[in-house]
Amino acid sequence: MRQIPVLIIVLISIFLESCIFSENRLKIGIGDRFDQVVNGKNVIVYEEAKKDGLKFKYVSIWLTPGWSAWVNKEMLQKICKDGYTPVVIYYTFGDSISKEYLERNNRAKLNAWYKDLKENLVPLININSEVLVVLEPEFNNIPSSKETAVTEWEEWNEITGKAIDILRKGAPYCKVGLCPGDWGTYNLYKCMNKVAQKSDFIAFQEMRASSDPSVDSSTAEYQDVVGSALKFSSYLKKTFNKPVLWSYLAVSSYKNGNPLGWETEQAVIIKDILKKEKELFRNGVFGFLYFAYFDDPAHGTEFFGEAEKHFGLKASSGVPKKALYELKKHGLSE
Repeated sequence: MRQIPVLIIVLISIFLESCIFSENRLKIGIGDRFDQVVNGKNVIVYEEAKKDGLKFKYVSIWLTPGWSAWVNKEMLQKICKDGYTPVVIYYTFGDSISKEYLERNNRAKLNAWYKDLKENLVPLININSEVLVVLEPEFNNIPSSKETAVTEWEEWNEITGKAIDILRKGAPYCKVGLCPGDWGTYNLYKCMNKVAQKSDFIAFQEMRASSDPSVDSSTAEYQDVVGSALKFSSYLKKTFNKPVLWSYLAVSSYKNGNPLGWETEQAVIIKDILKKEKELFRNGVFGFLYFAYFDDPAHGTEFFGEAEKHFGLKASSGVPKKALYELKKHGLSE
């Protein structure tokens, strides 16, 4: 029998590895809303992404205070009917969160939170289809006051555990997980060790902008988002032994008055992340969602200033940015 050339064996091995891994890849998602006005026309965001040729599984919808005025059950049902999985990112307490904030006035904020979960969120997500619920993103913020961070409060386990019980009882098809922010600190065990065992997954986030007031955004370390994500997801997986969801990456294309001044950096960050897909998957990361699909001229300017309006993969006019092409390559390689 003639020997098979070494080159052919190598090529076959690479092909087989690629096929095996294609069944165990990061599932892509986009968001942050169901619909948006683009060039004077109201469009369904994920339908636009599909038209653009993007391959994805998850559609995220953010629920901030007052959310019931703009989100309804029919929207989630349509997402599911069209073959996608809704990811509801439920954000109530924001930067104000602290032990003292939640305990004030006989825990009025917490009681209102439980009420909203039971009377509004449960009816929204109880659609007999899988819905992922990401609870209170960035709850581990360090209070600007001298109050106690939630990370130092063991009772946060019981508080959020009760929330998960409410959601599971009312919407049995939902999957729920908390979402700490990646601040480069690894101090979540005290506040999450018990509730993590009750959770279906642990989520996390990364955000970057040239206008970040806390650091020098021009450094390689700051722009090495995938490096930060690998470290944090490894910590989450090893500490809590749960699947990990990268529930939102937000990178602004804005710099110094130019909406596209950081467009290349935005694209390179996404490109670098997809290069490390296997490493992320080995850390337990099963999904990677980008925030947002379109720029939002009406977005607030809280932390990153004007850059907050330019997180999109496309401009508010609908023009694609370089980052969209990088994300599309993920689908092309499946």
